[in-house]
Amino acid sequence: MELISLPRLRLKELQTMAENTLLICAPIEEVTSATQKVKNTLDTFKGSMLKDQASAATKLELDKTRDRLVSGFKQDVRAEQYYPHQEVATIETLENVKQVMDKYGPHLTKLTYSEESAAIDNMLTELKQVDTLALEGTGINRWIPLIKNANNAFKNAARNYVSQSAKAMETQAATTLVPALMASLDELYTLLFAHVKITKNDQLKTAYAELEELVDTYR
Repeated sequence: MELISLPRLRLKELQTMAENTLLICAPIEEVTSATQKVKNTLDTFKGSMLKDQASAATKLELDKTRDRLVSGFKQDVRAEQYYPHQEVATIETLENVKQVMDKYGPHLTKLTYSEESAAIDNMLTELKQVDTLALEGTGINRWIPLIKNANNAFKNAARNYVSQSAKAMETQAATTLVPALMASLDELYTLLFAHVKITKNDQLKTAYAELEELVDTYR
């Protein structure tokens, strides 16, 4: 039996190991204070993990929403050009809209977040300069406010993400809590190891063996 040393772990692995360590050590009164320290550090660590994941997920979903709307708008414009419109004004307006749309290319939704936000704003500004009154019967116009709202929603989420990230720097992000969590686990393992060596208690020996097996699964 040797003193347990932690291997290099991913964030989720570290969380799982800490949670399982707490389950193993919960019944052992001799290490209650060390167990509580691990729990407190783990709770803060998990809270930071959830905040980071939630903020990123919100941005991703809002980006997907605006991407779908831009793609739908482009497809609708192309479909209307295939329709046998008789009015010259409608045909010309559709061509003007398509020219604006094509200017921003098929790769608009492949740009970086900030580049796409700016490109959509510019596209919408240019579309405002096109007299789309002739398209009232086509349904093309319904896409524009939807795209604008979706792009604004994403930009607001992006600003919130930056703000939350700044706050997270003050309240510690998950990655910065790794050393503290690992240190608290090391303290718990060291304390339990000392008790095992001194008392020869079977319950403690069994718990320590379970911890050794747990840690070894991540090597």
